[in-house]
Formats: sequence, C-alpha cells, structure tokens
Amino acid sequence: MTAMHAGLVCTLMLIGTMSSLFGSMNAARCHRRFAFVLCLGLTALDAALLTVLISRSPGAFVPVPWTASALALTILSLWAAHKLHSISCRQLTPVSIKESVDHLPCALCFAWENGQPCLKNLKMDELSHRIAGEALMNANEFWGAVAHEPIVTLPDGQTWSFERTPLYLSGQTVYQIIGTNITEEARLKRELEGENLRLEDMNRRLRQYGQEVQELTREREILRAKTRVHDEIGQVLLQTRQFLSGTLGDAEGICAQWRQNAWLLLGKYAEEAREDSFEQLARAAQAIGVAIARVGAFPEDGTENAHLAEAAAHECLTNLVRHAHGTRLEISSEATKIGWKIRYINDGDAPTGPIVEGSGLSSLRAQVEAAGGDMVVEHAPRFALTLILPMERRDAE
Repeated sequence: MTAMHAGLVCTLMLIGTMSSLFGSMNAARCHRRFAFVLCLGLTALDAALLTVLISRSPGAFVPVPWTASALALTILSLWAAHKLHSISCRQLTPVSIKESVDHLPCALCFAWENGQPCLKNLKMDELSHRIAGEALMNANEFWGAVAHEPIVTLPDGQTWSFERTPLYLSGQTVYQIIGTNITEEARLKRELEGENLRLEDMNRRLRQYGQEVQELTREREILRAKTRVHDEIGQVLLQTRQFLSGTLGDAEGICAQWRQNAWLLLGKYAEEAREDSFEQLARAAQAIGVAIARVGAFPEDGTENAHLAEAAAHECLTNLVRHAHGTRLEISSEATKIGWKIRYINDGDAPTGPIVEGSGLSSLRAQVEAAGGDMVVEHAPRFALTLILPMERRDAE
C-alpha cells in the first residue's frame, strides 16, 4: 500500500470516528442509552482499526502524527460527550418531564377533549388496569367509569380519590385527571364513624338512665310519703291506746293529732309537720310515756342521713310500745371514716327469737340501702337496730 492510499484510508477512518463520536453525543443529549453505547462502541472500533492500520503502513508513511491525531480526537470527543450528557441531565426536556411524572406517588393524566392522553404516568396506567381492566387509552372512558363514585376502594384495601379539572392552553382545552391515595384518611373516617356510633349509643343509654333516675326518684318519694304516714298514724294510735287504757294522754291532744293525720292524708299537712325533728319526736314519745335519750353527734339537719335516722327512731319507738312494752329508747351516734353509725336500744322485753321484719322495718331497710347504707337488726341479748350510713348528701326534697 502506497503512502497515498494509506493516507486516504486513514482520513476515511478519522471521518468515521468523528461521525461515531457525534452520534454518541446526540444520543446522550436525547437520553437514548442504547444508541449512545452503540455509537461509542463504533468510535472505539474505528480508533482501534485506525491505530492498527497506521502501525502497518509503509515506511514512507509516518504513523505518529496520524496516531496522535486519532487519540486526541477520541479523547476530545469523549470529553465533549461527557459534558453534553452532564448538561442534558440539568436541562428540562420532554423525556425528563415524562420520567419525573412517572415517579410521582399520585396518578396523573393530561388528555385532549376527545380523550386521547397527551401525558400520563405509570401509576395512572396501573390504576386503569385494576379498575377498568386495561391501560388508559381513552381518558373520557376512564373518567366515565369512576365519575359516579370518584372514591374507589381496591381489593387490597387501598382507597383512591379521582378528580378531573379542565385546563386551557393556547386556545385548547386539556383535562387533568388526578388520583390521590387516601387510604389513611379513609381508615380514620371509618374509625370516626364507629366512634360516633358508640357515642350515640352512649347518649341513648344516658337518656334512658336519666329517665330511670326520674322514675326511681318518684318511687322513692312515694315510699317516703307512705313511711311518713305509717309513722304518724302509728304514733297517734299509740297515744289513743294509752288514753283509752287510762294511763296517759288527753282527749284534746289526741284529737289534734288525728286531725293532723287526716290533713296529711288529704295533702293539707303543714311543711313543718313533714320535717319532724327529734324534739318533736321526743314530745310525742313523752305523751305516751316513753323517754328518748340521745348520745353523740348526729347528721346535720336537712340531709338524707338525718331523715333516715329520724325514720328509724319513729320505727323503733312504735315497736317499743307495741311489742316490747318499754319506757326508754336510747339512741347513740358516732361519725366514722365512711359516714355514720347510729344505734337504737330500748329497755323493753327481749324478743323470743329472730326479728321478722314487717312493713315498717322493710320500708326502712329499703330506704337505707337505696341511700348506699346498711341496716343490722339484733334480737339478743335485747332488741337493737344499727344504721351504717355513708357521708351526708343534701336531701333532694
């Protein structure tokens, strides 16, 4: 091969090398990786063939300048390709926009008025497959499938919310469809609905409880009125019995007591007769020959405990005269850590056996237990009644 032929071949090889380098640079600029690798491989192959050809050229053809030129061009082209690739990575291109949209966590699609998508990401195609059974080829058909229920729950439990918005660009209308993952929001909404149902049921039970409390209060007032009538009539019966036996009493006082009881039954009894005090009880007991002795501190007047202590004194006084035939009733009271302990003892005849609670004692026990207390009845060595009451609370009357 002559020097002329060798120079011509080397020139053609250099032109091929340069062409391959420019092709690799264009491929890098357009983000076409396969084309970039192919052109870069062709450049390296041309450079290698050129080097071999120059090394085997005739002696008249000096290979050093050609080889140096080929290596310099190769290094320069590689540097230019690297710089072009770096610049293209920092530039906003259609390919970079598509890659960014594909990596969004939401589903996104832009479509023309006829439904043809102009830009969509991978998540939108995935959801279209799971909802409609195919890739999103027509945005109008996809929106028609989800428009009636834009919040869709998938079989795996994920919940997506879809929204379509018209956009106007250069005189054309483009529709934007966005799908947002609201799985966590849907879970919180379900929990909130369940909590609301629980609160509604609680409110219903509280209203029912309020009605039951009102009914219980009414029944309690009725029981208290019956107990009061029982105590008042019991006292006047005892006074009448003492008067008829010629022991104690006067006709005028007994008639006044019967008139008061008649007014009580007719609902015309005065307020002060409704709230008997121990002094009034002591005067009534003295009229029938019974002395009442009190020892210790007692609950404050006007409290429920004071009412229970008075009701128990009425019952013990009635039983003392009717059954034990005694003349003295001792009442001792002391404050405890939990409330009050009140004990009633008389000097009458000891019971022959356990006490069978009649209507009076049964009614008193019901009142005490309703107030949260307890009542203990003893028959040996003598009759004794003990009330264990909680801390005071103001009477609801």
